[in-house]
Amino acid sequence: MIVYLLRHGTPVGGRMYRGNLIDDPLTKEGWDQMKSSVKNISFEYIATSPMKRCSEFADYISRKIKIPYSIIEDFKEIVFGDWQGKTSSQIGEDIVAKFKKNPIDNPILNAENLYDFQDRVMKKFLWLIKEQREKKKILVIAHAGVIRVIKAHYKKIRIEEIFLINIDSGSIDLIEV
Repeated sequence: MIVYLLRHGTPVGGRMYRGNLIDDPLTKEGWDQMKSSVKNISFEYIATSPMKRCSEFADYISRKIKIPYSIIEDFKEIVFGDWQGKTSSQIGEDIVAKFKKNPIDNPILNAENLYDFQDRVMKKFLWLIKEQREKKKILVIAHAGVIRVIKAHYKKIRIEEIFLINIDSGSIDLIEV
């Protein structure tokens, strides 16, 4: 099975730590990024985060190519605690850099525990793979953090290093499971 991992495109309001509470829709640029990423790829099933920046595109692509999709609550982004709604410059570039390099020793106040986040995402992802095992191509539309967790699992990258994995807005990657 091939699983395509599509990060949502640019949302209204630009780059910031939205986490799972700020539910901004996509900009026109965000829509174009995602459309471009899935152009000429066929899927048999779609699973998406419930956040608008993911689920609205899932609904669109589902109707366009006439395949089912499901909303997966556990594919919401990590809870960024005190960083939610803030940009890197508002938080402090040096603080963000320290966190990305070592999130365990530089945690975000009131944020979701990184290991709990990994557990939440991977349990649901492995369940999805089992439930859709007859499918050959699945599209997962989610957030950078969710995609990082899944990629880290399959590429054998330690969870403590996931924030060093770059996931661009509207980008698509694939893994074979």
